[in-house]
Amino acid sequence: MNSRNMKTVKQIMTKGIVMILFVVIFTTTSLAQFYGCGTASDPYLINNAEDWTILTDNINIYGVGSDAYYKLTADIILGSEEEPIRTIVGVDDHAFKGEFDGDFHTIHIYMDRTEKYAAPFGVTDGATIKDLKVDGTIITTNKFAGGIVAYTNNTNNATTIQNCISGINIICDSIVTVNPNKPFDCTHGGFVGQNNKGTLTFENCIFNGSIIDSKETKTANKCTGFVGWVNNTVNYINCTMAGLIDVKPNDDELPNSMANFHRLANNAKAHYDGYSYYIIDYTYNDLPKQGVQALKSSPANEISKVYINGRETLYVPEAVIINEDVTYYGWTLTKGVDYLIDIVSTSEGNSVVVNGINNYVGSFSSVAAPTCEISVNIWDETDNSGWQAISSPVDRQRFDNVNHMTSSIHNIYYYDEENRQWLEYRDPEHRFDHFSNGHGYLYRTESTSESLGFNGTLNTGDIDYALSYTEKDDNQTGFNLIGNPYNHEIYKGVAIPNDYIKEGYCVMTSNGTWEYKYDNEAIPVGAAVMVQAISGKTIQIKDTDDAPVATEEYDNIWFKVNNSQFEDVACINFKEGLGFDKLEHYNANAPMLYVRYDDKSFASVDINEEIDEITLAFEAKKTGEYTLSFNVNGQFDYLHLIDRMKGTDVDMLIEENYSFVATNNDNIDRFIVRFKYSDEPGSESDEDSKTFAWQNGSELIVNGEGILEVYELSGRLVVKTNINGVAVVNDLKKGIYVLRLTDNYIKKQKIVIR
Repeated sequence: MNSRNMKTVKQIMTKGIVMILFVVIFTTTSLAQFYGCGTASDPYLINNAEDWTILTDNINIYGVGSDAYYKLTADIILGSEEEPIRTIVGVDDHAFKGEFDGDFHTIHIYMDRTEKYAAPFGVTDGATIKDLKVDGTIITTNKFAGGIVAYTNNTNNATTIQNCISGINIICDSIVTVNPNKPFDCTHGGFVGQNNKGTLTFENCIFNGSIIDSKETKTANKCTGFVGWVNNTVNYINCTMAGLIDVKPNDDELPNSMANFHRLANNAKAHYDGYSYYIIDYTYNDLPKQGVQALKSSPANEISKVYINGRETLYVPEAVIINEDVTYYGWTLTKGVDYLIDIVSTSEGNSVVVNGINNYVGSFSSVAAPTCEISVNIWDETDNSGWQAISSPVDRQRFDNVNHMTSSIHNIYYYDEENRQWLEYRDPEHRFDHFSNGHGYLYRTESTSESLGFNGTLNTGDIDYALSYTEKDDNQTGFNLIGNPYNHEIYKGVAIPNDYIKEGYCVMTSNGTWEYKYDNEAIPVGAAVMVQAISGKTIQIKDTDDAPVATEEYDNIWFKVNNSQFEDVACINFKEGLGFDKLEHYNANAPMLYVRYDDKSFASVDINEEIDEITLAFEAKKTGEYTLSFNVNGQFDYLHLIDRMKGTDVDMLIEENYSFVATNNDNIDRFIVRFKYSDEPGSESDEDSKTFAWQNGSELIVNGEGILEVYELSGRLVVKTNINGVAVVNDLKKGIYVLRLTDNYIKKQKIVIR
């Protein structure tokens, strides 16, 4: 080999060494970003979503750290509807074999995955996952989805899932057929998709999520509460199946489409230690019994978790009291947050008195003391009322965990800004089951209860809210229903910043109408308000009850229309601004009052002082008698309401209201508002506002200098002329006229020609 070739080889070897070192350094650096050593006594700490990404890459790409110990130190969010996560921890070549301690924290996940294995942990081999809660959404078009693990492939040791709660919602609307002999086979489980090899053990675990095919004709099948398919052995120790399975039902041709806990291969086995309960029985009647139904009453001297099966209340008595510590399936309950309890020592032992906040009951009392109660309006079937815009002071509060709210009697709607429609939570195409933090919902109930009780740890700190804004040519753009997520009042403009949002907001009245408010009015606990965004940015809702700083006052006019059932408001603000579009009422029977300006419809319009006439629009919806009242704030020289339909002129500086009859066929642009400021140049003075016109027989005598204008009450101008001294106006018919004489000042007078 010549020297040139030797040099080339050395260069190649050097580059090779560098590349090898680079891989080693990169891998080491990735692991070094974790706190801890990865041992049982000093596990790697997962603090946030970035750490989760490192964990994923280390195992899946580099095959490093698959058998280490990990500990979650805080609740984390993986993915969003806008940016779903698609990666999993553990793949076929590099399964997760270690231990993951959730430390009683929650992974909130939004996953959209077309490949098989849709779950936080993809493939495990002898792994242990404990003290972890997972909730959120998994959308999948392939097989083997699970709330915790997609696929257990145990070669030696068992995979163990201990003290875990899966509240995941698995959506399998678009499931594809992998095996032509098994069309639309999901093999999804609330915890595990498939146990392929070895033993899988669950201890103190709860599934309270859902697996759903929302199509009208369901095709997805083979879904269960815990394990979609078991090839070997599965063990259950004190577990509860409280979730919803809504796929292709069991029938004679497909008897094992869904089941409470699992589906078994021919030689597979299932063992139950203690009591494992189900709330709804999904097992086909020809298949072996799975678990036992939850109890119809709470046993004496025990604390039970309450579940609702339709209108039936069931109890799972698995809460444990040790001294004054209460645990439920391994999760320590927080006194004053999850429950209230008094333990009194007696000669016969401890006497337990429980007031359950998080739906726990004891033998001596019932669920009675929620963390946070809000008053709600009850549905009045006679006038279709009782609606209220509400929010939760507890993050990700499930509907079925709110006191006095049960799935069989309540209606909950979410506003879809993009499509301008209200989505009902049970709608198969838009199903949801919990309150999102900072979001508002419409609620109406037939219940006789007067309050809702929200359960769990109250929100604190700032909360991110992504505004929805869809560009449209007309009104209704950018409306977002934002909720007060705290256990205290908040103010828009401070807690809800006006960055990217118009001033003001609308509240929902109990009869289903939207009423406009200024920012200086507080938003109560548990309430939601409709704001109007001007951009699709993300804002921060702040944990503060500070009120807005008082700003310079400006003139305004408020209008209110009402009949025997409804009322609606609109206002004119004399200032520079954007105005607030008129939002259609939720109740289609309610009348609409709004201002027409610049070819748009406003609940609150901001206009400059050069404008002296504007249209007040009214839609009656139903024929009837209505009263229009006025609240004037400002110094006006002239302020009149003209009813174009009847030809009536109302001086709003004198009259407080105006009554009229309207039908749903009337012209919408019925009213005109005319105004003039008394503090503008050319306005009248006290000295020059004296009487300047008289009737003399059939003639009208006017004394003054300037331009004389004579108006009918309808607002029609009938005379306009210059006068200098005494002038005579002839040929006026009988009626009421408004005279306006303009020189250095404006003089006005109303006169009746008889």
